[in-house]
Amino acid sequence: MLNSNNVMDISEFSTGTLKIMRDNKVLLFTPVYYSSPGTQARINFIKRSLNIVGYNTSLIVGNEGISKKLYAMFGEVLLTRKSIWDLVGRMIAEKILSNKPESVILFTDICASAVPYLSRRGVKVVLSIEDLTPEYREYSVENSRIFFKLLKEYAMEADLIITPSFTLERRLRDLDIKAYVVPIGLEPVLGVEEASSRELLLLHAGQVNDRRKLAMILSLAEKYQILLHDVGAFSKRIHHPNVRKYRVTSPEDALRLCKRASIGLVIEHRRAYTLTRLYYHVAMLQPIVGCGIGPWLDEAKILGIEINSIELIENIYEDYDDFVAPLVKIVEKLKLPDVHKLLLNFLR
Repeated sequence: MLNSNNVMDISEFSTGTLKIMRDNKVLLFTPVYYSSPGTQARINFIKRSLNIVGYNTSLIVGNEGISKKLYAMFGEVLLTRKSIWDLVGRMIAEKILSNKPESVILFTDICASAVPYLSRRGVKVVLSIEDLTPEYREYSVENSRIFFKLLKEYAMEADLIITPSFTLERRLRDLDIKAYVVPIGLEPVLGVEEASSRELLLLHAGQVNDRRKLAMILSLAEKYQILLHDVGAFSKRIHHPNVRKYRVTSPEDALRLCKRASIGLVIEHRRAYTLTRLYYHVAMLQPIVGCGIGPWLDEAKILGIEINSIELIENIYEDYDDFVAPLVKIVEKLKLPDVHKLLLNFLR
């Protein structure tokens, strides 16, 4: 899937529409959904691909309030105890088994705790590791070691482990966990002609949860119009005539609104292995400008997505068609359902 230059060969994903009509009941389970637009989009796209080729799917969302408290307040203490993994695993498995699925896809690393209980009941289990909790919650070295040991112990009983990120697949390999990449995927939003007629409007689709993001957005607002996702602790501090805020209930509603913007703005300094925003901007044929650090920059390169310097905003708009053309090709190679071919074939 990676060529000799360490670049993703995404031609493997455009092999024609898959036809896998199945009566198989596939259940998707996640402890976090509504509070995480990125996770929500990932799950929605996989569910849509499954539906397109004929699978019977249903989604179960855990108690997000409890999940958030568990992660934020007690995670480093509780999630490094085997007894807690057993407890959480049994609770998840009971909820899933009551729906009598033939196959289940579990999202997030902690859901690996349910794998042994489901496997013993003859359910085909796919575990999707979206991120690594100890890294984004900044656990101590020792607690991270314990968490990863437990993750490997429980995950190894899954029939298949997947991840949306090529960079995370490498990290999991370092932890001796074999995972396969199933990208987030996208659906085309508009054509080249419509894209080329848009105004110079920047879209910041991520949370404003960092002072560096706040400073950069306010600086750019002195010169450019910005469409801003009104989410994050620092979003409330932004009151500028050049900034239009939006908040919607679903990623699909966001796409319909955000496609009016011509350029995507990505500012990210956390250790994220991939960003759903990258796929959003490509789906809307928006060249991306941005800055930051983290594995997501390597992920963008592997996907062939250029992260341009913020200083190039006006150059991009002046030669807009030249910057949009590469995105058209990427859209074709990352669109549903073929981008999820590996998972779809496995569930047959």
